[in-house]
Amino acid sequence: MTIAQPLRVVAFNDWVTAQGWKLWCDPSLAFVAAPLADLLAIWQAQAGSDRIPPKSKLSARVLKPHLRYIALFQQVTGRRYCVRLMGSQLSRTFGEMQGKFVDEVVPPELVARWHGALDLTLAEGRPLRFTSTVAFPHLDYLQSEIFLAPLLDKQEMPSLVLGGAVLKSSAQDPKSD
Repeated sequence: MTIAQPLRVVAFNDWVTAQGWKLWCDPSLAFVAAPLADLLAIWQAQAGSDRIPPKSKLSARVLKPHLRYIALFQQVTGRRYCVRLMGSQLSRTFGEMQGKFVDEVVPPELVARWHGALDLTLAEGRPLRFTSTVAFPHLDYLQSEIFLAPLLDKQEMPSLVLGGAVLKSSAQDPKSD
C-alpha cells in the first residue's frame, strides 16, 4: 500500500522529471543522514503546537551542532530569495552566497530548480526531504540529501526557509552515513 502524496509534491516531481533534473522531493521525511533527522527533530520541537516555528526559536545556539551545513533563505519578492546564512561546509562546496540573491550566485540554468524547491517548501508549510545529484559545474559526482523547512519571519509570515544538506560522493553508497 502506498501513501498518497500531496498534489503539490506530485506536481513538483513531475515537473523536475520533465526537466530531466536529478532531483526528487520525498515528503516521507525518512532522512538517512543523522544530522538531517536531528534538524527535523529540532524544527518539530521548536514548532511545538504551532504549525511553523518563528526563526527566533531556531537561534545559533539551538542550531550550533549543525551550523556548518545549514543555510537560511528569505523570500524577498515573489520568487526572489536572499541567502541570509550559509554554513562553512556549503560555502566551501558551492562558493560564498551569504547576503546574495540565489539568482545572482547560482548558475542560471539551476535557478528555477532552487526556486522550485524553496517555493514548494513555503507552499507546503512543512519540512520536506529532497534527494539530488548536485548539478553545479564540476560537482556532479556529489549526491545530496536535503532538509528544507519553513520559518516565520518577525511579522509572523512564512517567508524563510531553513535548509540543511549532507553531501556524499556518488562513489559511496548515498544511503551510508
